[in-house]
Amino acid sequence: MADPARVVCALKRASVSSLEGCEPKTRKLSATADEIIDESSHHAPHTKGFPRLSVPSCQPLCAISHEQVCELLQFAALGKDHGVKQPSWCHLRHQRRLSGVSVIVLQGVSQLHFYRYYLQLGNIGRRFQLRCSLPPPPPDFLSTVLAARGAASADRTREQPTAQDSLCSSGTVRLHCEPGSDKPGLTSYLLSREDRERYNFPREGAPGCELYVSTECDGQVTDSSPLLGLDCEMCLTEKGKELTRVSLVDGAGCCIMDELVKPENRILDYLTRFSGITKVLLNPVRTRLQDVQARLKQLLPRDAVLVGHSLDCDLRALQMTHPFVIDSSLLFMREFGLRFKLKFLAEAVLGRQIQCEDREGHDPTEDARAALELAQYFIREGPDQVAQLSLEDLLKRQSDGNKQVNGSSLAGSCKPLNGAGNGMHAPRRSSLLDNLHAAGLSGIHIVRKGQEDRIACPKRWPRIEYSCETELLAKASGEIPASFFSMVQCSSFSEYAQSNPSLWGASQRQMQGRLAEMCTVYAGPFPRDFTLKSARRLLRRCGPIRSMKLISGSHKPYVAVEYEVLEAAQLAVEVLNGSELEGSFIKVQRPVTETAVDWDDLFHALERDALNEKLVYVAGLSKSLTQEALLQRFREFGHVESVLLPRDPSGGKHRRYGFIKFQGSLSATAALSSEIVLKRRRLLKCRAVTPFHLHTWSSQLSCRALEHTASQHSPAGGCAQQEPPGTQEDEVKELMMRLDRTVERLYSEALPSGTLCVLLLPGESSDDGNLPGLLMAGIKEDSSDVG
Repeated sequence: MADPARVVCALKRASVSSLEGCEPKTRKLSATADEIIDESSHHAPHTKGFPRLSVPSCQPLCAISHEQVCELLQFAALGKDHGVKQPSWCHLRHQRRLSGVSVIVLQGVSQLHFYRYYLQLGNIGRRFQLRCSLPPPPPDFLSTVLAARGAASADRTREQPTAQDSLCSSGTVRLHCEPGSDKPGLTSYLLSREDRERYNFPREGAPGCELYVSTECDGQVTDSSPLLGLDCEMCLTEKGKELTRVSLVDGAGCCIMDELVKPENRILDYLTRFSGITKVLLNPVRTRLQDVQARLKQLLPRDAVLVGHSLDCDLRALQMTHPFVIDSSLLFMREFGLRFKLKFLAEAVLGRQIQCEDREGHDPTEDARAALELAQYFIREGPDQVAQLSLEDLLKRQSDGNKQVNGSSLAGSCKPLNGAGNGMHAPRRSSLLDNLHAAGLSGIHIVRKGQEDRIACPKRWPRIEYSCETELLAKASGEIPASFFSMVQCSSFSEYAQSNPSLWGASQRQMQGRLAEMCTVYAGPFPRDFTLKSARRLLRRCGPIRSMKLISGSHKPYVAVEYEVLEAAQLAVEVLNGSELEGSFIKVQRPVTETAVDWDDLFHALERDALNEKLVYVAGLSKSLTQEALLQRFREFGHVESVLLPRDPSGGKHRRYGFIKFQGSLSATAALSSEIVLKRRRLLKCRAVTPFHLHTWSSQLSCRALEHTASQHSPAGGCAQQEPPGTQEDEVKELMMRLDRTVERLYSEALPSGTLCVLLLPGESSDDGNLPGLLMAGIKEDSSDVG
């Protein structure tokens, strides 16, 4: 039976929600060009104030960190009433009208599993249509996404917090020094590879960073290595935010680079209020992004350490990767994983006023210098001294008790702090679960019986165990509606994987091979005197080719072609089959294997996916074709939300294919049914089957399926060798279908309307390789509206 206290809490929330529904709407938020509304809400009730989730369209290849998942959960659960700001990567409207937050974790399941067993996970694909890639999980995955303390730290006595405790709150960078260290050098504050991954810094080979340019700084960093401050300003273009100005200062604060940059795409908003950039200022500029990248590579020493405030945004604007970074926003981290603004830190710590209101836009040189000096202060004074500044307390006093303290008076009243603080320590680290408990919100944790629990839940939060899916559904239906926050861990697949130790390596290689196999087509027969160059010229019209090889042992010449994207292979079969090359008509077909018998069903299901129904794949583009020309041509069929033209990292030119995202599916259908000619070229097109977040990751797979598929299958598609018995594969499919049914019933039967449900597929880290995870989210609609 549910705890009466939690029932009362649920009834109280329901009454508050009903009263809030009667409040007049004070501000209308309309979807703009830089937002895509969560597709899971396209059937949502159009009630005023119903919660909605959206993501920026300027991030079409949406990959987020585990800490950004935590940002969403923090805001959804606590909101502005508890000082938590909107997440940096998405927007949740009407947070106060959420009836609850539910986190469902499918342990051991990865992004690759979701698309490999897409047909078996149909309910999940239908329910959760906001999807973002996650990096492979750390050992304490759930603790990371909940900003939770481990069990060991939860049992510690409440001694005075050290600087390490204060500075490592809720996802903050963990310093490479022992608490109490006097003055460690700058190398102690470099972000590790794990930190850069956690905070979504661009990294070579990471999803979305394939075309980024490396600074090529590979020297040995020491405590005497040069620190350089970096800051960028951006404007809004049709492709999203693009660089318009970059500034670099040396260790003495002297400006060594300050460049205006002309974006490649048409500017929609100069963002003058923040950037200071105007049309008049940018009109005569001829400097492009590639020019700035080349100059930075020349200016930076091999052991240069870049410093900035939220430096990941600046590096993404530059489309560059750099291994040695210090982020001032992470050094001075707030509670709940929030960050102080640069303006506040400059005033409170340095006693300097920046970003003045009487000046239009920010000065990136000034901001770069401020971030650099903040890092130098932190390194010089050490973490123990910084912990005594009580910046969180100062900010609260400024906003609550000293409303009259604004820009100039704060600068005048705050001298540079040198460690002689008021003796108050920064707040001790708190987990999301503790914060929910302190706010009077109830919670529940549902796990499989006997599962190790690394999450330190508040004492009043019950841990409910289940032994089978039937028991899980029964207990969840009774307990979740009475709790505001719920965590459900489904571990059946990870348990199966543990009992089959060979599954991970074999399954990963098999799934990667099959994904690459789906990108493969066989073409032929060709004339005896044909050349691979002529065949490549014909076949690459459908998209970029990863590899092509002549099949040996066939009576007539055939080639096996592996494309980089699924759409290219699909388009080749649809368009090039029956094409003529040097007097011969060729067939283009997929491999015919036991694993390929359901590919047609899979491709049709992917085409119907809500993430793809408005997305069109185009190929055969001229190299001189601009994004603007492509946008203007496709606008004839309806409103275009975004255009993605992947670029070649070496020359910067686009790769002759791209994706067009329309606002409506009817516009996409109209474009697909029309013949389109640009630059005297007839464009080849098909319905996209690869969601934006999967495109780059799937094209990165290092697996070379051709090495085994070409030798195993004859040109006509006959199978020369049989795969091992499919017993294990059938078992995995059955497990996936059971998980799908479990999640569907949890969603439809246990969650109240208005609940934010976050489904986490953590991925897997193993000796055989890493599998990235997947976040899927949606807000539960009224049951009467669910089809």
